[in-house]
Amino acid sequence: MNKYKTYLAGLLLLAALGVQAQGHIDDVLKSIENNNKSLSANRQLTDAQQLEARTGNYLSNPSVELEKMWGEGKDAGSEYTLTVSQSLDFPTTYARKNKLAELKTTTFDYQFAAFRQQVLLTAKQKCIEIIYLRKQKKLLTERLENAREMCALYDKRLKTGDANQLEVNKVHLEHLNAENQSRLNTAALEAAIEQLQNLNGGQPIDFADTDFQLLPNLEPFEQIYSEFMSLDPGMKNLTGAQQIAEQEVKVNRSLSLPKFGIGYKRGGSSDGAASNGFTIGVSVPLFENKNTVKKAKAQAAFATATLEENQLNLRTNLKQLYQQAEALKHSLDEYAKALKQQRNIQLLNKARDAGQLSVIDYFIEVASIYDSWQTYLDVERNYHDILAQLYQYKL
Repeated sequence: MNKYKTYLAGLLLLAALGVQAQGHIDDVLKSIENNNKSLSANRQLTDAQQLEARTGNYLSNPSVELEKMWGEGKDAGSEYTLTVSQSLDFPTTYARKNKLAELKTTTFDYQFAAFRQQVLLTAKQKCIEIIYLRKQKKLLTERLENAREMCALYDKRLKTGDANQLEVNKVHLEHLNAENQSRLNTAALEAAIEQLQNLNGGQPIDFADTDFQLLPNLEPFEQIYSEFMSLDPGMKNLTGAQQIAEQEVKVNRSLSLPKFGIGYKRGGSSDGAASNGFTIGVSVPLFENKNTVKKAKAQAAFATATLEENQLNLRTNLKQLYQQAEALKHSLDEYAKALKQQRNIQLLNKARDAGQLSVIDYFIEVASIYDSWQTYLDVERNYHDILAQLYQYKL
């Protein structure tokens, strides 16, 4: 069982140091960013939304009218009138519409960035799951090998009369449990790898990491919160929505001001007489834009309240994640210390062979070791998963 002892020592060392080849998960995220189908579709949607935001910010279409009239009677002539006109909003409207279009264009970029961040966070969490399952697989493989050796040993002892059937049954049951857990782990690992490949647009992806990356100490909460607030695209999107709503109020106020019309007019008759001139008109929006400003103000108030509520919720959620991360880190360190002091499988096998442990006591001790290591792996996985959420604004 020297190899098991070596494995435990190695796993403890890796867990303590967090050794990992740098950049492997980062390489996966870059590949997924390039190949993910949803990201590609969302990018095209963002482009369409930005084009739509710029639509309607130009002058309305000019109008051309030709009017032809004929007189009555044998000697009556004819007359015509040609009018070319252009409708104009109040001058401030165009500047405010352009500002609104800029805000919408920027906010659509934030929406895409938030969507991208969520895709990459999902991919990173999937990578964490794969590393966890690979570490678990190594542990379960050692457990299965130990169970097989126990089966062979006790089958031989049964034939020589050094073991009874109850002990053999117990050993075979442990072997069965170890096989079952190994199969479940293999199935879960294959499913996770396939899901990661789906995130990569269905293309195979090279990800072979078997341990987690060395992480720096957890930064102070206020620093994480401040950086999250300033860098997270989701929060920027909400801020942008609030700014858009405020700009909508200004645009609707401008649209409630009079509109103007200017044009060129030419008139002529069949006798050769002609005249030229211009037209000026004013349209007073008494009915068309009624309540639009009130509606825009209500929407702006809603956007402001939504932003403030999300800021409060974000702080609460981040605080909860931070506290969980602190608790998990403490548990991780405590488990690492405890596992160094725990009796290893080799010592248990020697005690069993020397008759110092019964089969029941032996399996109780072995189960304690495996359960402790499994709990350690669970805590380690949860710790890295929460850190991924805390620092998602860096993706």
